[in-house]
Amino acid sequence: MAEPTTRRAQRQGPLDHLGLAAKAAAAEEAGIRLCVMPHKSIVELRGTWSTDFARAVERLAGVAPPAASPETATNNGTTVFWMGPDRWWLIGEESALPSPNEIRQTLAAFAAAAVEIGDSFACIRLSGPHSRDVLAKGCTIDLHPRVFAPGAVVQTNLAKGQIALHQSGDSEFQIFIRRSFAEYLWTWLEDAGLEYGVAVDAA
Repeated sequence: MAEPTTRRAQRQGPLDHLGLAAKAAAAEEAGIRLCVMPHKSIVELRGTWSTDFARAVERLAGVAPPAASPETATNNGTTVFWMGPDRWWLIGEESALPSPNEIRQTLAAFAAAAVEIGDSFACIRLSGPHSRDVLAKGCTIDLHPRVFAPGAVVQTNLAKGQIALHQSGDSEFQIFIRRSFAEYLWTWLEDAGLEYGVAVDAA
């Protein structure tokens, strides 16, 4: 079912108060580009991975949960992140994802648990030729393309924020962070990218 119009109108983005739409720039020479991504639903799924469990989730959500880090899986607009042993995020449009209640009922035989957490998170897209350089200023994981490639996801710290870092393209990353830390992380990224040039993209 489509999201009610009134709810879409009332939902406030985590950085709306910064007026970023008015700052949107199209500078082709910018070394990094920042964008606050539109809201996505995130359902956290917990259960014990097995072949039968993965097949049951795939029948329900259209995509099977990965078995290990740093894997992700995507199909028809729904993405699944491996977030830890027996823990995954299902990410997509609210109308496309099964509800937590539907997941719990359908996967009752596997003692699965599910809860919607999307409203607790913001997603910032970082892209551009110097995106890895900016991340390296505040993140201790190995970001070399041989180790961290498109499609990978990992939980880590960036500066003082706890994040889920998803490489969504060759030089593009999606950074999921608690909404209360979104403004802090945005300003940190702007500052870290100053030497390369920073452009803001509209969502």
